[in-house]
This record gives sequence, C-alpha cells and structure tokens, in this order.
Amino acid sequence: MTTTNRDINEYIKAKKLVIGSKIVLKGAKRGDLQKVVRANNCPETINRDLKHYAKLSKLEIEDFNGDSKQLGEMCGKPFNILMIGVKK
Repeated sequence: MTTTNRDINEYIKAKKLVIGSKIVLKGAKRGDLQKVVRANNCPETINRDLKHYAKLSKLEIEDFNGDSKQLGEMCGKPFNILMIGVKK
C-alpha cells in the first residue's frame, strides 16, 4: 500500500507523523513506529540502519516514489525530508 498525500495529512492531524531521519531511527530502535516512508535518495548508511531496526521491530518500510524535496513538499514543509515515520 502506498502512502498518499491524504494519508500524510491524516497522520499530521492525528499527530502520528514523525519527520526526520534521526527521530525516525530513534523511534524504530524503540519500536514506537508502525511504518516508515523513505525518499528514493536516502543515503545507503541510513538505509542500512533502518533495515536493521526494521527487522528487529517488524517495521514496514515503504519507498516513496520521489526524492527528499518532493517528500518535503508532500508533507507541506519548505525543506527536504529523507524519511517520515508513522507512530503506532
């Protein structure tokens, strides 16, 4: 299932959206997230860490069909976003 703009808006309204690779990785370590959406230009080192934590906490990883600039625009932010997480 792909995350749409409507899904992201609903997550923002429900205060379930976590923005930024550092915060998302912390949430993945703790098992606080149910899903992560990452931009297609996410660096390999961050991808490797995310895959490791996802395996441990059974986290769903979704690839966004666009770069970090497009993901930022989709979230309504004026900056680039490498990944977003959805809280449980």
